[in-house]
Amino acid sequence: MTSGVLLDVPTRRRAFPQIFNRLVVILTAQAHLFGLVVIVQFVRDYQWLPVCLALWVVSLVVPMACLVVARQSDGVLPTAPFLVAVGTLLAVDLTLTAIVPLADRGGGAMWNWGVIGVTILGFAALRPARDVLLVAAVHSVIAVAVTATALHQPGVGAFSLLIVANAASTPALAAARYLNLYVKAVRLREQAVAERRRIQTRRAAEEAIEEDAARRLQALQAEVVPLLAAVVDGTVALDNPHVAMLAHRLGADLRRELVAARSGQWLLLASMAAPEETELTSPGPSVDLLDPHRCLSRLRDADRAALAALLGVLHRYSDWQRLSVALAPESVLPGIPGGRPEEAPTTATITVVATGSRARAAAQDVAVVAAARQLDASLHLETSNVLMAEKALALGSVASLPRRHEPDPT
Repeated sequence: MTSGVLLDVPTRRRAFPQIFNRLVVILTAQAHLFGLVVIVQFVRDYQWLPVCLALWVVSLVVPMACLVVARQSDGVLPTAPFLVAVGTLLAVDLTLTAIVPLADRGGGAMWNWGVIGVTILGFAALRPARDVLLVAAVHSVIAVAVTATALHQPGVGAFSLLIVANAASTPALAAARYLNLYVKAVRLREQAVAERRRIQTRRAAEEAIEEDAARRLQALQAEVVPLLAAVVDGTVALDNPHVAMLAHRLGADLRRELVAARSGQWLLLASMAAPEETELTSPGPSVDLLDPHRCLSRLRDADRAALAALLGVLHRYSDWQRLSVALAPESVLPGIPGGRPEEAPTTATITVVATGSRARAAAQDVAVVAAARQLDASLHLETSNVLMAEKALALGSVASLPRRHEPDPT
């Protein structure tokens, strides 16, 4: 929290909650009740008591009127009414000084120093703190100057000046400090909420990984188990070329899925699009991940989600021959991977390559273009059947990586 942020609130965009208005009413009422007690106690010190009571009423009405005006202006007191209110309160200071004899200006008859100080405190909920502190400074200067005129009176000394200065300025300073803590607490809460959302996103991604891996392995199992059962039963011949090709394809698919499941970092595409929104009649091509420097796990959540969305849109086309993602750090330093965290690259270029006969159609697809724009990636046709999207992305720190999916260093 910086002083600049504190001095700029509240504004029309960042007004404080309505609970602060109630605090203003409570504090102002308490201060003026105290002021009324002081008036009764020192009633003989006022040359014109009705004028003193009228000043007390004006001092009470000003903050209440400011609250009404602020409520009609999105919780913030406009500059013109604020200046009118400040001028009125300063006029109360000067008028009360005029009706109190010189000998009594250093005593308790000057109820306005503390009472108006609390009123200025209430402005902190309606105006930026810099305005409130400026008004408090002017009010304090007037209080000290008026009290100084009675220094020659008995019982009025330097300590009296200190008491008056504190009564006039401390409420506003306390309000500024409290609002500083309040704004800081709100900012910490926002950071905590954002961190919770990041954790929830990561957990949701991990669950999607596990569910998709299980679905794909079950789909392979549905093909592999009947083939093995047929081989055991002798209903198919091992030297049959079609059986050999099928076994070779299933073996390659199984190895690829096991490797993808082992990496544990890839948010696969089945959870990205609903079946009715796709053109798939089969699970579609897997995503080949080329990430020798382990950059994928360091992608930020927003970039990871945007990348998954782009691949999800591309996965609607069922006739891709290959769909791959490659991540290459901008500069490979010694010790990466496996080096010291401070040597890890901070940026990486991600390249999505989709190879198939419908590459040109996908490049002109509004959904694909929008998904690439969300990732802020450059989308272009490399050849008539190769679609590419490239983007340099910032990487998170190595220390923040979850260690759940890291391979055993041994």
